[in-house]
Amino acid sequence: MKHLPIGIQHFDDLREKNSIYVDKTKLIFSLLEHGGGYFLSRPRRFGKSLLLSTMEQIALARKNLFCGLWIEDKWDWSKKYPVIRMSFTDIGYKDLGLNHSLEIELQTLSDKYGVEQKITSVHTMFKNLLKGVYAKHGKVFLLIDEYDKPIIDYLETDTISTAKENQAIMKNFYSCLKDNGNLIHTLFVTGISKFAKVSIFSDLNHLSDLTLNPKYATLLGYTQAELEYYFDEHIEHFLKENTDFTKTTLLEQIKQWYNGFSWDGKNKIYNPFGILNFFSNNQFRNYWFESGTPTFLLKLMFKKNMYEFENIPFDVLSNNAYDLEKLELIPILFQTGYLTITKAIKMEDHSFNYILNYPNNEVQKSFYQFIINALCFTDGEDKRYVYRITHCFKNNDLAEIEIIAGDMFKRLPYDFYVEKEVAIHCLIHILFMYLGVSIESEVHTQMGRLDAAVFTSTHIYIFEFKINKSTDEAIEQITKKDYARKYSHANKTLIGIGANFKNRISCTKNTTPAGYDATPAGYDATPAGNAATPAGVATTYAGVATTYAGVAVTPAGVAITPTGDAITPTGDAITPAGDAITPAGVAITPCLESEFSPGKRNSFLQQKEFPLHQKGFLLH
Repeated sequence: MKHLPIGIQHFDDLREKNSIYVDKTKLIFSLLEHGGGYFLSRPRRFGKSLLLSTMEQIALARKNLFCGLWIEDKWDWSKKYPVIRMSFTDIGYKDLGLNHSLEIELQTLSDKYGVEQKITSVHTMFKNLLKGVYAKHGKVFLLIDEYDKPIIDYLETDTISTAKENQAIMKNFYSCLKDNGNLIHTLFVTGISKFAKVSIFSDLNHLSDLTLNPKYATLLGYTQAELEYYFDEHIEHFLKENTDFTKTTLLEQIKQWYNGFSWDGKNKIYNPFGILNFFSNNQFRNYWFESGTPTFLLKLMFKKNMYEFENIPFDVLSNNAYDLEKLELIPILFQTGYLTITKAIKMEDHSFNYILNYPNNEVQKSFYQFIINALCFTDGEDKRYVYRITHCFKNNDLAEIEIIAGDMFKRLPYDFYVEKEVAIHCLIHILFMYLGVSIESEVHTQMGRLDAAVFTSTHIYIFEFKINKSTDEAIEQITKKDYARKYSHANKTLIGIGANFKNRISCTKNTTPAGYDATPAGYDATPAGNAATPAGVATTYAGVATTYAGVAVTPAGVAITPTGDAITPTGDAITPAGDAITPAGVAITPCLESEFSPGKRNSFLQQKEFPLHQKGFLLH
């Protein structure tokens, strides 16, 4: 059984170790036969480095490495080309800075080919290298891997200045290619995103972008046929170890987990990293997602107020080079692999628009987990919530659902300050999908669009969400617009649920300084217009005397000064029930609070059941 090439990025190493190589040399041949300039964008862990290594060995005419492959008797192995290969993953720019690391890399390559250099600028050194190698050995194969990594690694808000500095250095570095194309046989550049202002796209008009070219949609990754052919022995080995699978059920499960990536809407591709690790461990797990997800994506989602990404329209222009000052979320999610093309739509002018979606179960579930854990949970807590909420819906336990949902919303960070219902829609959708609940969002009906419908084997729950209104209004809308009628033939119990959420200012919990009392549980601080309470004198809250030891309480808008610390409340209430009074210097943060429904002090949901009738579901 051939070895699994996990972590092997060098073609010669892979072949010499008798590891599996999925033969892509027919497509590679069509690119290299006549040369030219190419760019290919693919997500991380998709084999970009192995692709360039394969091209390198072809250029160096190492025919022995290609025995049994398609290209073996097609390529002219009598010709040997010089190769300048640069990988921005390995040049050490994080420690040395991009400019200095480029100087070292260019000097190393110059020494390899005997080209004399004087360190002036990376632009001049690069140009001298190309001219020197061409003069000694002829036209060059120039292979540049992960060109954009010095930018992508610094897209966080606090490091964006470094990304801009590196962008300027790269513009200067690549600008020499414009006037020296005659020295190059093949230029092949890989990366994840197309950034403007780096010369490589603006100056090199002849650079062909293969990213959405249908002919090369399968250049990286594995097709279904390739999976079943090259990994047949590993499939059989898995079946021997796991007798509860048949070959058919195993292949279907693998497809659901790891297939689905597409750059033309037709060919569905497996991620190599996920497949190799699956067969190595014989376990279904989110291997690709675990290998690294940048946090700047989550921050960009917060900024754009976008959390739901099913069936997203996408056009070619959106995938063109873009500026660091104007990062667009959807193109980045597509280029990084979290979204993929599920449908290509040919337009009247013969161009294509696309529909994007999650590629497979691994990415979808992992992405939901990534969002939810960042918003609500600490490590391990999410698993307990999965069991609890699934159990609640199965048993129609709405009281417990209210507790769980309320708890999760309390955990939202201070900068998730909801002002529009769309944010609630998105978050509820993600929560329920991640927790394993079947949900449809923004469902169109004859009378309007209902916010969400949740499905179990016995019930359908119709949700209407409100912000700073009331649960009564939500229930009234469900009733008035006859949302239940859409599901009148489902032969299930219909439950209408109205939920209202309030934005308010809350003091941070547990910040009462030593020597000061917190607000008693269930009581607010002094409301506007009430008499100030002198230090050490009791004030009355709903008939209960409470003394704030040594702290003077004053009407709203007037500072309370306990031992030099000023508290300036705004509005009536300072702290919620059970929370501590927060002195100056302690953060006061906005949070999302669920509204109490009439008669249910600890509930924010109000439900209404629509009983079955001969003519359908009647609303009362």
